[in-house]
Amino acid sequence: MPSQQVRFQQVFPAPQADVFGYFADHENVGRIWAGRARRIKEGQDPAEPNGLGSVRAVAGTGPTFEETILVFERPRRIEYAISRGSPFRNHRGVIVFDEAAGGTKVEYAIAFDPKIPLTGGLFARWLAFTWKRGAKRAAADISTAAGGGGFSGP
Repeated sequence: MPSQQVRFQQVFPAPQADVFGYFADHENVGRIWAGRARRIKEGQDPAEPNGLGSVRAVAGTGPTFEETILVFERPRRIEYAISRGSPFRNHRGVIVFDEAAGGTKVEYAIAFDPKIPLTGGLFARWLAFTWKRGAKRAAADISTAAGGGGFSGP
């Protein structure tokens, strides 16, 4: 079991399909986590290029790393793990989407072990800080897109 875990919860005022679609789009990962992300390998299902088995490269303030999608259950759940290039071990993200009054509730958990001792708490605080800003950006993006058909497709 990883030594560090952070959890975030947010209700986005949009339909579940739109919120899931936003989070499933690899390029939006960069908008949420203050970096850049792009798909470097398509998923197993041609209809879901960002789905199961897809890989994204994520670049931010540190080294570029890769994340692989391990679970993709539209419109309820996405799980991923860092598969290459991270300063962390056992890194796994789990995002669960549920209908809620006024929109969609997102529960996001990230677990990891730092490779460098005593850095886990610092990184957990950075994630919390970055999530607050990124969730606001995501809410604005989703709201804007809802008027134009949302993010429900690949």
